[in-house]
Amino acid sequence: MAATDRIVAAGAVVTREGLNGTEYLLVHRDYREDWTFPKGKVESGEHVNGAAVREVREETGFAIELGMPLPTQTYKIEERLKDSHYWSARLLSGTFLPNDEVDEIAWLTFEEAAKRLTYEHDVDVLRAAAVAVKTTPMIVLRHTQAMKRADWAADDENLNEPDAFRPLTSVGRIQATMLVSALAAYGISELYSSGSVRCRDTLGPYASSRSLSITLEPSLSEEEHVKFPDNARARAGELAGIQNAFVLCTHRPVLPTVMEVLANKFEVDTEAKKAFDPALTPGSMVVYHRDSSDLSKIVSVERHIH
Repeated sequence: MAATDRIVAAGAVVTREGLNGTEYLLVHRDYREDWTFPKGKVESGEHVNGAAVREVREETGFAIELGMPLPTQTYKIEERLKDSHYWSARLLSGTFLPNDEVDEIAWLTFEEAAKRLTYEHDVDVLRAAAVAVKTTPMIVLRHTQAMKRADWAADDENLNEPDAFRPLTSVGRIQATMLVSALAAYGISELYSSGSVRCRDTLGPYASSRSLSITLEPSLSEEEHVKFPDNARARAGELAGIQNAFVLCTHRPVLPTVMEVLANKFEVDTEAKKAFDPALTPGSMVVYHRDSSDLSKIVSVERHIH
């Protein structure tokens, strides 16, 4: 989500349960003399959701897990437009120490936080966070950039190798590494992948970073999908019922089938079916936030185009 003509920032409204109910984390920046939410600029090539987690950690020392996206705030600063992207977030662990950016933090109730916040647009974000529900993410991911079929077939060494062995390019490997922070932001704990090398290797860096195994899904490979599309539909429907936060990595030709199954399973209306558009570029993903109290309901959708 990099931009050349505007500043892009990311942050989170972090919550915890206190004696008087939900408490919201605010930070005080001495150099600006304001109270706001932890946030900062997205670095070049960084996923915006990964940036939100990083900024919270750098400013407060807290590890978090993102939930639903909150309204993006756009305003002018230094004669440039700034887009600040926010998520609701759950506190996991950590200890605050004053630093160069934040000299003080406060855990406040909704009423206290609304009074303490310096900027009115932050109050709008707080209101949205107050009604956000707890969610469990389901991510559909297209594998990162792979070697072109023609180049793979033209190499004599690959004459007897099936297309499923076609590897990622150097760009694809970089994209796969960049996905680590994006998937970690949502606490993804289960990994499902087509058996093809390019899909497995897309999830490989994240799997290694979290010591997770990758469950291979033969029916969701390109080859099996062509021969037995009904098997692919059936398996996609089963995966949609997984209780935990998970990601499915598959191929462009398989995505229309997967998205059709999901759209039907979650019984969305015609307008909402746009959320199941299968058009994804290599390394792009759609995050479906399911209501944790009723996993049959999708309450928010994020589309991250790489």
